[in-house]
Amino acid sequence: MSQPRIFVSYSRKDRDITQRLVKDLHEAEAEVWVDVEGIQAGNFMQAIDKALAACDWMVLVLSPNALASEYVVEETYTALHRVKQGFMKGVIPVLVAACQPGSIPPQWDVLQRYDATQDYTVALAGVLRAVGLPSVAPAPVIRPSSPAEILERRFLGQPATIEQANQLIRQVAEQQSQAPHQDEIDPAHFPKRLADLGFTAHSTKGIEYILPPLCSVPAGPFLMGSDRKRDKSTNPDEEPQRSVTLPVYNIARYPVTVAEYAFFVRAGHAEPPRSELYGEILDWQTQLGKLDHPVVMVSWHDAVAYAIWLADLTGEQWRLPTEAEWEKAARGTDGRIYPWGNASDKSRYYNTFEFVIKDKTPVGSYPSGASPYGVEDMTGNVLEWIGSQYRLYPYTISGEREDQIIIGDRVLRGSSWIDVASDVRAAHRNRTSPDVFNIYIGFRLVRAAPNS
Repeated sequence: MSQPRIFVSYSRKDRDITQRLVKDLHEAEAEVWVDVEGIQAGNFMQAIDKALAACDWMVLVLSPNALASEYVVEETYTALHRVKQGFMKGVIPVLVAACQPGSIPPQWDVLQRYDATQDYTVALAGVLRAVGLPSVAPAPVIRPSSPAEILERRFLGQPATIEQANQLIRQVAEQQSQAPHQDEIDPAHFPKRLADLGFTAHSTKGIEYILPPLCSVPAGPFLMGSDRKRDKSTNPDEEPQRSVTLPVYNIARYPVTVAEYAFFVRAGHAEPPRSELYGEILDWQTQLGKLDHPVVMVSWHDAVAYAIWLADLTGEQWRLPTEAEWEKAARGTDGRIYPWGNASDKSRYYNTFEFVIKDKTPVGSYPSGASPYGVEDMTGNVLEWIGSQYRLYPYTISGEREDQIIIGDRVLRGSSWIDVASDVRAAHRNRTSPDVFNIYIGFRLVRAAPNS
């Protein structure tokens, strides 16, 4: 039997326990790649990619230190992606220090892990068995999460499935009368500017919410993707261009605003968007001072949960757009490069990295950049979460691509205030983990047509 090749990902603050683990793996005759000292910063990811390409397994030394390490997070998501592609056999977390409930990303939390805080010998034995090496220690008992443990996780960013999201929404709703919630926004102070843009305030069973103005996208085919002969900025993942046919649907004219999301938080169904990565300047109170801006610091899971909440309130089919729906809404049927045509025009999107704004702007600030269907803010300002999984083209409408349970990167569309002008094209694609949240990602919703 060939020796398993193991990549060990760890925080420098956990050096002692990691050295013990590496020593024991070596003694069990595993090949171990562990240390990145001496690698220059610019060569780090190249060295990591090369090391992961040579390994069968990753052992993740899991702790609060690891969760706070940019390198460990990057290594782990890279390894999970390689496992998904079939290039690695698996990622094995070894818990070496207790982590706060809800702090472990869902993609990591579903992995079978071994708890070295309880019994290091048993944990080591589990790792050895997992990679195919002999062990004499008793097998660890792996128990599934109980309902109480699922509820203990933070709601935002944590549901691993849409079913869990629905379950949590129902449970939180039942507990709403007992649970404290924050009066962040007074329904009597509905921003006049949003009303002028077509947003409307509503109340159902005492729960206030805002609905956005919608643009109707008719049924029929459109050209999706890029043609390198016409668009010199084409990226490989935008090819090949092909015709895709969609049924009629309605899409929000603007991204979801802080005002809209604030009612979701106020209703007690979500925590305020997180800001611990960026400090007080981006806390929820700061966002509340800009009610007509796109809400940010929300993960894909948060966006899905908001859509479910709105659908439950209204009885309508609110959800994130598919990748095809977003692109058709952005460019129409003729394969144009930008929402307004084929020529770049900075006056129509003006909020990308090249300009001096260096922050998001109120929705509806650039009406001349609207698409053929009247959809605005699809270039510049913020990237937008898409319901679809990231897959290579040719694009086909399939249940698997739109499966919201399968773990994997999700698509981001549009461009943001940190992007360059070449990214404002309607076919431009981005991708990231659904657990990510930051200062330049928001979302907009689709309302499916009845019986569609």
